[in-house]
Amino acid sequence: MAKRLLLGKNNSNRNGQEKRNEETTSIIALSGAFSGVAEAAVVTPFQVAKVRLQAKEHLGKYANSLDCVQKNSVFNCVYFTVMYKIKQVSPTPQDSKVKATVHSLVTGFVGGVMATMCNAPFDVVKSRLQAQCPNSTSMEYTSTVQALMKIGRSEGLTALYKGFQPKALRMGIGGAVAVTFESVCEIAHSFE
Repeated sequence: MAKRLLLGKNNSNRNGQEKRNEETTSIIALSGAFSGVAEAAVVTPFQVAKVRLQAKEHLGKYANSLDCVQKNSVFNCVYFTVMYKIKQVSPTPQDSKVKATVHSLVTGFVGGVMATMCNAPFDVVKSRLQAQCPNSTSMEYTSTVQALMKIGRSEGLTALYKGFQPKALRMGIGGAVAVTFESVCEIAHSFE
């Protein structure tokens, strides 16, 4: 049943043969989410160092990696799922390297912006958790879920998207550049 859930309702083609090497949306989404866990494992120590360098008075805070895992998993889940869906609907042009590169840039940009739309609230919460003084007797935010609820109720949902425009632009451009990797590899292989 789990295999059917991950691979889709019907796991065989019209002739009854088993489909192989075909990703489904759920596999792409789960793969993206799990890649966020791996990314957080690598990125979190640098994030902690960055926070500590930016605000030395807050040396004791943000020792928990779970907030970074949640933020990265949401971003990667949406980013890779959107890219997969775009490529299903609009396959990469094969008639021109320029068209293929532009397609990759646009796909990556859209994926980056869509993923930012979904993970922006987690990024705001992470920043709020980081901004708290660790030695304070009353912490305003105690967890990701509690902070999401509190910010949404007291400040409105738009507060969860503070700084969205520059972040979406940065992550869209970053997504576009990352996807360009595929095009660069294809171009490099053409010279072999």
